[in-house]
Parts: sequence; structure tokens; C-alpha cells
Amino acid sequence: MEDAKGRLLAVDDNSDSAELVARVAAKCGYDTQTISDPRALRRTVEEWKPEVLTLDLCMPEADGIGLLSMLEESGFGGQLVIISGQEGWLRKAAGRLASLRGLRVADEMGKPVDIKALRQLLTNLRQPQGATAQPG
Repeated sequence: MEDAKGRLLAVDDNSDSAELVARVAAKCGYDTQTISDPRALRRTVEEWKPEVLTLDLCMPEADGIGLLSMLEESGFGGQLVIISGQEGWLRKAAGRLASLRGLRVADEMGKPVDIKALRQLLTNLRQPQGATAQPG
């Protein structure tokens, strides 16, 4: 079977931040979409079914914590990566809350995002569980 591209959805009210995440993800082999208006999130998750979703916590139109409930209700079963300029303790608390809601939290990262760390995380998420990288 061919290695199908994973789908990554970057959710951030700052479209430049969302586009940066999407560009890094595309270089890691993902099909990507971005959303800067979180009101479109439920429909996009239900219709496009991303395997990885990056979420900003602080957006004018929506509270990122509230979006965790919406992701749970929409049946999002992929990996969640919290990327936020909020303090580390708040990102970690949001990650714990997401886990308690049954969401699979891959990591939480601060802004500005560390491109190298994001690339490594997204590459790791693309590999099947238990797979080892083949020498190139």
C-alpha cells in the first residue's frame, strides 16, 4: 500500500501562524488546511477528518478550552497539538483537560513555534506506531 498522506488542520486566528504550521506540515508529507475562524472548525473536522489538529488556545471568536469540548463532541479521533502563546502551565493544563475529555494530545508548544521541534513531532506522528525509521 502506498504511504497515504496524513491530514493536518492548523487552527489559529493568526493566519500567518496557521500558514507557517501548514507549510512545515506539507514538507513533512501532510495534506493541510488552515482555519482562522474557529466557527468553521466543527464542520471541517466532521467533513475533512484530519489526523492531526494544531490548536491555538487564545482566539477572539472562541475560547480554545471551549473548542476542546467541541472536538470531543464532533468525534475528533486524531492527534491534538496545542500551539499557543499562553504560559506553559496553561498549555499543560489545557492538554490535561483535553486528555480527560478523551482527546489524544501529542504535545503542547509555545509561540513563536520552534520549527525544528514541530517538524520532528509531525514526522514522528506520520510514522506508524512501533515503526522504526529506515536508513535513508
